Amino acid sequence: MKQYAHVSLATPPLVLCTSWATVLWLAVTPLAAQPSHSFADDLLRETMSLSASDLRSFDTGAAVIKRLDTPVNEELAYVGAVFVDAPSEQFIERFRDIVEFESGPGIPQIARFGSPPRIEDLAPLRLPPEDIEKLQKCRPGDCDLKLSAAAMTRFRDEVDWSSPDAAGHAEDVAREMILDIVLDYQENGNEALGYYDDGDDRMLIADEFRSILANGDPLPVPVPELQAHLEAYPRGDIDGAEDFFYWTVVDFGLKRTIRVNHVTIYRLDTNPPSRVRYAIAIKQLYASHYFHTTLELRFLVDDDRREGRRGASLISITRSRTDGMTGFKGLFVRPIVRRRSRAAVLSYLNQVKRQVERPLPEAIAIR
Repeated sequence: MKQYAHVSLATPPLVLCTSWATVLWLAVTPLAAQPSHSFADDLLRETMSLSASDLRSFDTGAAVIKRLDTPVNEELAYVGAVFVDAPSEQFIERFRDIVEFESGPGIPQIARFGSPPRIEDLAPLRLPPEDIEKLQKCRPGDCDLKLSAAAMTRFRDEVDWSSPDAAGHAEDVAREMILDIVLDYQENGNEALGYYDDGDDRMLIADEFRSILANGDPLPVPVPELQAHLEAYPRGDIDGAEDFFYWTVVDFGLKRTIRVNHVTIYRLDTNPPSRVRYAIAIKQLYASHYFHTTLELRFLVDDDRREGRRGASLISITRSRTDGMTGFKGLFVRPIVRRRSRAAVLSYLNQVKRQVERPLPEAIAIR
């Protein structure tokens, strides 16, 4: 990505800190060290400091969430969890169909990239009307969208803004730009993510991501290969992992935001066996508003709290770097962004629970 720049529901965005190391350390502790009936509760109590009331809510199937403290004002960080009354394998099977999995309130547009990614994968993308209006005025250091100076030049030079079809031409440029981001990243990794030139300070996205990835005390973690994969992609493939890419338009009460994500699903084969079956990393490559970078880590923990049925506890740890959270303006913006981001994460956890637990259509279930 030489002519644009980049950078988590969401999926709403938003984890690595001491909490990640704690989650992973506890997650791979041998079964003998943790009573099977209370493994998930112990994990939540240690990592989230949940009260007895919170744990009771979790036991009923309600999603719970806790904001993580961070010394970086531009950062939002949350730990959330929800019990899913279905085995981990069912979660993964449905998550792979990311379009069906995440479609719903707050996600008006979504599509998965093919292998290899093609421009046709972006055919459904429509720019929000307010973005099209703002694109005409974008200049380095003064742009309402997250773009590099080169991308701003493309929109300025390649779109005939006096044309009746200016919006369609701008969408064509946006599709090409996003495709270039994914293809360049697949070839060159983090260094392809480039810069944002929308504000006063040029921001190197790879540096922002590395800061999140390395956040917290340098404690050893049980899955360093996943961390290395996120840092070194496309080099250093790991056994038991699969990668895919998708884009989405997210609407969580602020500006509609186009996001592009790299997903890694990693099956944890530990010896002795662990109750944690999968780790999922969702790494943001680009966001048109707000988010410089986002990393979400999810862990699926076998949980048989429903007698006679295999279930899974989903623990999601999300950390994002955002705009407008510092200075005098940040005093007013920060509490609003935190409140809305928290609500978005909580809503997404509940949506995930519904998606995984929904019964299969009868015709599919019979096969």
